[in-house]
Amino acid sequence: MTSPHRFPLNYAVAALAAGLSLATSSAFSQSTDNSVGLEQMTITAEKRLTVLDKTPDAISAIKGTRLIEMGATGLEDVVTLVPNASFVSSYGAAKINIRGIGLNSAIGSPGVATYVDGAYVSDLTSSNSGMFDLQRVEVLRGPQGALYGRNATGGAVNYVTARPTQETQGQASLLLGNYGRQETEGFVSGALGDGTTSARLSWQVKSRDGFTQNSVAGNEYGPVIPGQTGTVGPKYLDDLNTKSFRFQTLTDLGNAGTFRLIVGSHKENDVGPYIAILPQDVQTSKALLGVSPSLDRYMSASNGQSYKVDVQNSQAIYERSLGDNTLTASLSYRKSKSALFLDGDATAALVASTNLVNESTDKGFDVHVASPDNNRLQWLIGANYIDFDAKSDSYFQQKLSLGILTGISARNPFPVPNYLTLGGTARMQSTAGYGDVRYAITPSLAVRGGIRINKEDLSVNEYQTNSAVNGGASRTASPSASWNSTPGNIGLEWNMDKETMFYGKLSKGFKSGAINMGILQTTPVKPETVVSTELGMKSSFLNNRGAFSAALFNSDYKDMQFSQITSLSSALINAPGAKISGLELELLFKPITSLTLGANVGLMDPRFSNFTNANSRNPLAGQINLNGNQITNVSKTQASLSADYSQVIDSYKTTFRADYVWRDKFYFTEFNDADIMQKAYGMLNLAASVRPSGSKWKFFAQLRNATNTQAYTSMTVAGTPNAGHRSVTFTAPRTLGLGMSLDF
Repeated sequence: MTSPHRFPLNYAVAALAAGLSLATSSAFSQSTDNSVGLEQMTITAEKRLTVLDKTPDAISAIKGTRLIEMGATGLEDVVTLVPNASFVSSYGAAKINIRGIGLNSAIGSPGVATYVDGAYVSDLTSSNSGMFDLQRVEVLRGPQGALYGRNATGGAVNYVTARPTQETQGQASLLLGNYGRQETEGFVSGALGDGTTSARLSWQVKSRDGFTQNSVAGNEYGPVIPGQTGTVGPKYLDDLNTKSFRFQTLTDLGNAGTFRLIVGSHKENDVGPYIAILPQDVQTSKALLGVSPSLDRYMSASNGQSYKVDVQNSQAIYERSLGDNTLTASLSYRKSKSALFLDGDATAALVASTNLVNESTDKGFDVHVASPDNNRLQWLIGANYIDFDAKSDSYFQQKLSLGILTGISARNPFPVPNYLTLGGTARMQSTAGYGDVRYAITPSLAVRGGIRINKEDLSVNEYQTNSAVNGGASRTASPSASWNSTPGNIGLEWNMDKETMFYGKLSKGFKSGAINMGILQTTPVKPETVVSTELGMKSSFLNNRGAFSAALFNSDYKDMQFSQITSLSSALINAPGAKISGLELELLFKPITSLTLGANVGLMDPRFSNFTNANSRNPLAGQINLNGNQITNVSKTQASLSADYSQVIDSYKTTFRADYVWRDKFYFTEFNDADIMQKAYGMLNLAASVRPSGSKWKFFAQLRNATNTQAYTSMTVAGTPNAGHRSVTFTAPRTLGLGMSLDF
């Protein structure tokens, strides 16, 4: 018997199959014109221009125009188009998983590397700030040993921004929707001065009321920080306010090459959702306060969570010819500051709360030289340097639970705060040299390989200060560590004919160790290593009407890093062994000029193979054997379907788009508890637009989460002494947006 949650996927697959059958028969009855074929996409995933369908790697590339048409709001929409990829945005940080890997360390080293125009982004709060005015987004799946090898044990994401143009052009759009949604976005591009320099200014401004109403909004309750008189609960717990700008110049230096300068800014001021289920002692405090627990997407009784993010970035890119070869040099600078307030008990009284401030600077340099693309021997050699400085200060407050027992006032039952401050500074320096080579043994058979020689140094100065209730202890520590690594890959590719290519590769990935700042850790977290094998194929068919790709992989991880909740925060630990194997399928089919159908499926078996750990929810159980347990935040099955129809109707160009995403169940902790799990669910997004013939105006509509699906996107499980405390965030409810854009 098929489980109920699988019916939507079955229906969607059946609908796609029927659509393919009908569209195919219609196509061949109407036309066999080659102009019907799919558009070829060029990418820079190998640090040189290549055609996506001819690149022997598991890569998904999404054009910026497609993201606009589907109403994409962030990286979470990108990954729905990528097999075996998932996304969580937590406290302003973008967290992406690829092939089961991506959990972040304490100082900003996720297992999926993020790049913007080839510049590495170390800080997670900065990684989701470039999602506007894009040429494309490239998602590389699997360990990236050589070219993008720094800590990319799961994969890499590269944002490619739209370049300035000599031709004067521009676009501006306005969107209005429910929940007070207001968005404006656009760009202006054209030549400057004598025509050797062009410039591009782009922007995106968003605001939206929250989805979750706060039942105690406007009420003032007890102190958060000593000396502070109180706090006022916000009206909504998940509103959104962002402002992003980018300015670029591109100068043609003639025989001396080109110079590109990019400066940008991203500011965010949000109140995020925070809804919790709490242990019995805190439930009692809620009873005293007259506040009932809530686990509803639309109503809560909490001060919620709020965060501010301010990111400033700049980058200079120089390119020129060196004989037949091409030199590319990039210098980047990024400064980020974030401030987080978190109501840790989900009551209006602030029984427990957290204030966290992070600051970081990210400086990077990369230079590489690439040979011509048409040589039998192709090579690329380069070097890069990353200097990342971070500062973190956290303030945890928990008012004494003794107040419950002594019957102190219901409005402020915990008058004596028990607090802890911790934090410090960290500096990471990474120096690497890398190379990649491809040799064509025959016109159809080639061997390739790459290596990265990397050295990383990490130094931390940390502190911890307890309140008088805990003895008034103040402690400091200055741990440091260094790691050397040589990740890389070897592979073979066979072009069977002009339409079909097969490839195989063996990859070795390395993720540096880390130090959990603020908990006075003396022994660093061990580095994470992976050995991965992959077999794949890419093919076009029916006169380029269709494109199909498949990848079969198996990855063996040693000392896998992932975050574990402690009594006060989270800490990075190692799982000695984990194995992840899977299959990825991607299909794009254009049976007629007006219709494009797409589908992708990701299948995985992500399991711990050597791991024991204690569960803070049940400390008496001791160490638990977790071998065979499913890795956290990872589904065994993911699938997406899309349909894009465009046609001129009565002199109006109309487009319709539908995207359906389905995800199997997944767990939020390594213990695979049934109550710490998200069941399988699907989401449907719809979009439509109309443009009068010859007009520069376009009118469009977006319906996101059309079925109003409710699911957990994140869940945090607290450790001792609040074992069992679960805080969750939800998918956004059904939202409607209406807008218009003007090309000029």
